[in-house]
Amino acid sequence: MGGATFPTHVKISGGIGKVDTVIINGAECEPYITGDHRAMLERPAEIIGGCCYLAKMFGVNKVVIGVEDNKKNGIEALNKIIAEQKAPVVVESLRCRYPQGGEKQLCQAITGKQVPPGGLPANIGCAVFNINTTIAIYHAIKDGMPVVRKVVTVSGSGVVEPKNLECPIGTPVSLLFDACGGLKDETFKLIAGGPMMGMAQASADFPVAKGTGAVLAFAGNENKVSADPTCIRCGRCVEACPMHLEPLYLYLYVQKNRIEDLEAAHVMDCIECGACSYICPGRLHLTHSFKVGKQKVKEAAAKAKAAAEAAKAAEEAKKEA
Repeated sequence: MGGATFPTHVKISGGIGKVDTVIINGAECEPYITGDHRAMLERPAEIIGGCCYLAKMFGVNKVVIGVEDNKKNGIEALNKIIAEQKAPVVVESLRCRYPQGGEKQLCQAITGKQVPPGGLPANIGCAVFNINTTIAIYHAIKDGMPVVRKVVTVSGSGVVEPKNLECPIGTPVSLLFDACGGLKDETFKLIAGGPMMGMAQASADFPVAKGTGAVLAFAGNENKVSADPTCIRCGRCVEACPMHLEPLYLYLYVQKNRIEDLEAAHVMDCIECGACSYICPGRLHLTHSFKVGKQKVKEAAAKAKAAAEAAKAAEEAKKEA
């Protein structure tokens, strides 16, 4: 139920016997989003219950919940339940920084191990689950309840009364805004997701999905764009990148359609966190360019694979003839 919506059953079935560290992602690092924090305060017993089930599934002696240190009341609420139930769960307080909630960054912060380029947490023996996923696991096992509801943060300067709302999956987002008093007249942008990694929407006529953690509306003087975005080669994007990539070169390769150079520069390792776009003084649309670049790399790989298969088929046909 995280933003990537990777199937939980695949993560569990593929990790049994291979995973030695189970991590719950409570590092809600994007601005505005507070749904996980509210869950820690209001549903700590369900979170810890889900952790206990995960410990039994993977056969580990403890589950680690990573929570940023700006959520001290959430940490206290979880630790209280852990002490009462003597649960095999440890809450680890993490430095508050973006993108601490990225699963690769979270694995490194808790275990000290780095996920290899192109790899997954399972490659270093880790399995990472979202707070909402953990609650859903608890109810699926205890009550036989499938995932039919989602907690969504409705916030931003364009929302009259920002709130966290629990709603059925499939609820129109326009109804969520109505439940928060509506939108201000000067609202100019709607985003599904957080301000760093979310996607701009043309209207509020779209439904809440399993991966919808927030819907934001922005108004007033928050549209920090440039009519003529220009790279000044300052290198600030390189310093900001949590994956240690070189965004200024990736951007150049996308613009010049240099697919092989893009792949060699590890564009597929970009987690699309938006840190480079945020820090860029030239206001370049870096993250969007990398999404385009990754798609170009995938298309080139698919084309090469199809050509190789066609050549192989032709060679076999020639031999048979």
